[in-house]
Amino acid sequence: MIRVRFGSQHRKEQEEQVKRQSRGMVCHTPQEWFLSFYFCLLHFDFCLLTCPSAFALRFLTFAISTCLLPTAYCLPALFAATCLAQEPKPYAAINHKAVNYNGPGRDAGHDLAGAEIRVGLLAPMTGPRQIEGEALREAAEMAIEEENAAPLPGSRRLALITRDESGPWGQVSAEIVRMVFDDQAVALITSAEGSSAHLAEQVGNKIGVPVLTLSTDSTTTEINLPWIFRIGPTDTEQAHAFARDIYQNRKVQRVVLLSQDDHDGRLGAEEFIKAAREINAVAPVQIVVEPGKFPEERAWKELATAQVAVFWTDATTANLLAARVHELQPTMPLYFCRKAADCDSSSENRLPCHAPGNQGGSRWIAAARENQEDPADFCQSYRRRFGTEPGMGAAEAYDAVRVLAVSLRQSGPNRARLRDALAGVAAFTGASGAISFDHAGNNTSQLTILKLR
Repeated sequence: MIRVRFGSQHRKEQEEQVKRQSRGMVCHTPQEWFLSFYFCLLHFDFCLLTCPSAFALRFLTFAISTCLLPTAYCLPALFAATCLAQEPKPYAAINHKAVNYNGPGRDAGHDLAGAEIRVGLLAPMTGPRQIEGEALREAAEMAIEEENAAPLPGSRRLALITRDESGPWGQVSAEIVRMVFDDQAVALITSAEGSSAHLAEQVGNKIGVPVLTLSTDSTTTEINLPWIFRIGPTDTEQAHAFARDIYQNRKVQRVVLLSQDDHDGRLGAEEFIKAAREINAVAPVQIVVEPGKFPEERAWKELATAQVAVFWTDATTANLLAARVHELQPTMPLYFCRKAADCDSSSENRLPCHAPGNQGGSRWIAAARENQEDPADFCQSYRRRFGTEPGMGAAEAYDAVRVLAVSLRQSGPNRARLRDALAGVAAFTGASGAISFDHAGNNTSQLTILKLR
């Protein structure tokens, strides 16, 4: 049995012991301070259990005066020294080289049945972007017909299933689910619309369906989901290419940025403004526009004195505004993001030729992937079949089907194996440019500035 003494003599001995120990401990480092403070807390806890409340109160006063108050003055200095001594590091970093899918689904029991291997296309088939949607469907169908000339595994044939993305958010989600479950699509292709790409990405990641997107929204691949692959460049890549060509090659200062008031327009505009700031250039004058509408009169005054105009809108809005800008300044260079150049049109918005983009003139200018071959064959075939010139979006939809066909010849009608084959695509020569995917699904081919014909 343990006996505990409560007499006054014992309390005095305890106090003297604490004083001697506290005088002997000089806190030179944060670690020593912590040991001192911890020592005081242990003694205080013991006194609360064994001693009267009066002594406990005196001990608490002693601990505060000898340990806590001096430390209160030292904490800011300790915090500042720690911050200056160490560079800030993120709590966690995502390794883009480690993205992979290690789950089930590669066995023959998960192969899709049927004589057809169906590819789902999500495109704007109604509304103001209907022309763009029709161009995507036409180009995808042309690619499927060409690929069916050579047999796929099991003598199967490719088939295209197109569904409309023009409806509200919930309706678009339902269309994606129908393509996956009702249509049994082996993979999905989405348009340049960033919101549709995110919806398809979520469904594809939950169920295990590869998604090829024409969207330039970099956030689709930033969280390293293994099921999505981007055909075109990101907004960040385009913005830096534009900024270098405008501010460093052309040496201009007065730039007007026309950005659409939606998800893709805001993201792209932010990236271009950031790219200009990084090279210490004069910030562009930003004009936010509504889809398919003219901006206020102030915007035209800015454009009348601008040296360059940059468009981060959809194709319909870009064509509408560019026609008016051309009236104001016929020779002013116009830079279009990929979404603004996606529309199939008989106007100047066509596939780029290999002319340098910094030679001046009034031609349309866009960022495009480097390519070793001229897309003349694709343009000629498209023109002969549909009677119009293909835009950049049509070329990307055509390439998306061709990349899927090449991968399906390796994987067969199996979604998980198809994902693995897509992850290995490198140096694929397409009508829209070279395509090489990294582990996160980004197209890593280099960018250049090309004129639109």
